[in-house]
Amino acid sequence: MSIEGQIVSYLTAYGNTREVDLISYGVQNFVRPPEKMKKIIDRMAVKGKIHRIVHNKLKPPEVYISLEESLPFDALMENKIANTETSRILEEAALEAERISGNRRP
Repeated sequence: MSIEGQIVSYLTAYGNTREVDLISYGVQNFVRPPEKMKKIIDRMAVKGKIHRIVHNKLKPPEVYISLEESLPFDALMENKIANTETSRILEEAALEAERISGNRRP
């Protein structure tokens, strides 16, 4: 299995991992220098195989590597609101369709 494949397997097994820990894992297990491991991780990020997440609440901020792209909290809340609004509109449309078809009296 390629180094990239083994990194994906590692992230699948252990979840989000600090970038420095993933580099250390590569140095120990693949006998590659840290600079080479950093380039491999950079290439995987460019290809979209992994995603970098910056944890700004830590001092200094830490970079984590994930298999899934992270959405900011604001975007997650906007998505939740949009889904709620969509559900409400669909319910109203279903009620109106029933009313129009004569199955339900206003």
